[in-house]
Amino acid sequence: MVAEFKVVEDVGTGKGMLSCVKLIFEEQYGGNVILKIPGCDSSRERFLIDDIMFSRLHNTEVDSYTFLQQHPDKNISYPKIYELEKMDTTVEPIKQGHIIMEYMSGITHLYCYDSLKPNELEEAVKNLARFHSIGQELTKVEADVVPRDFVKSWFTKLFTQSNKDLFIGNWKGEMTNWLSSEVAKEAVGELHGLLTPEIFTKLNDDCQITGVQEVLCHGDYSFHNLLYQKLSDGTFKFKAIVDFQSVNWGNAAQDLSRLFVTALSGKDRRDSEERLLKVYYDELIEVSNGKAPFTWDQLKQSYIRFFQLHGAIVCAVTPGLFLQYLQKKAEGVGKDEFRNKMMEKYVALLEDLHRNLKA
Repeated sequence: MVAEFKVVEDVGTGKGMLSCVKLIFEEQYGGNVILKIPGCDSSRERFLIDDIMFSRLHNTEVDSYTFLQQHPDKNISYPKIYELEKMDTTVEPIKQGHIIMEYMSGITHLYCYDSLKPNELEEAVKNLARFHSIGQELTKVEADVVPRDFVKSWFTKLFTQSNKDLFIGNWKGEMTNWLSSEVAKEAVGELHGLLTPEIFTKLNDDCQITGVQEVLCHGDYSFHNLLYQKLSDGTFKFKAIVDFQSVNWGNAAQDLSRLFVTALSGKDRRDSEERLLKVYYDELIEVSNGKAPFTWDQLKQSYIRFFQLHGAIVCAVTPGLFLQYLQKKAEGVGKDEFRNKMMEKYVALLEDLHRNLKA
């Protein structure tokens, strides 16, 4: 597939694990555009992801962009789509499938050790509410192609016992010593128990269990799947949502909790999560003709349940990447500030995970 296009640059290295992303030149689309192809060799080997799973994820993203194109009235910000082709594993050779989309220049890629300020997150929160509202307007045929088992199927595959040992093993030694809180240190030992097939299944079925109405969730609403522009004054401006491979029917708090635990410092999350939930809820009511699919109290309680999942995921998965970047930094004040910034986020997450467990 890549050979059919004039590749300008590989822009996907180190920025995901489920697709190959290339900057290509296509004159018919005005120059440089993004080509996204399902599949990644490192993920095949490390997480034993096969073509059937890659096909499911890619085709879900194709369906999601189709839904978005059918609802321009929702004013959801995402790159312009030029081509959508599904992957087909039932033919020989396999039809790879692809997506060609707008190349948005001037974008700053954000990593696990970055943080946004609460006000910089508001537009992303409003866009999420608009996306969630689409589900209420899908036809039955459209709704039936959206997975309902994403949380269970994906996280069970990702968090095998061997992978958990690998991820959480990064906390051994100096990482734990850097934690400024004994409660946080205790919570490190609780991470294994927060990432089990039983918990994934329970949260996957949360709406059926609790009676909270399901919505069309993004599924991976981390801030690395949001495009931001860094302005001259150092602040960040929201530009677009990308990566809709994980779209699923589920509890809205699945997306909100993932966004807040990845994008905000510990202090900002604690100080602003309820206000940002209200920003979301008000927007959802507005775009749902005055009737939200769940109550304010249901949303707050849902957030606590899903915070446990996504807080644990951040604390389990990101230390390895954080340590890689830390080791590359020269000794000095800058390195210490970098480390302290990330450890502050970890301490707050671990303390709150522990507190919720004991509640």
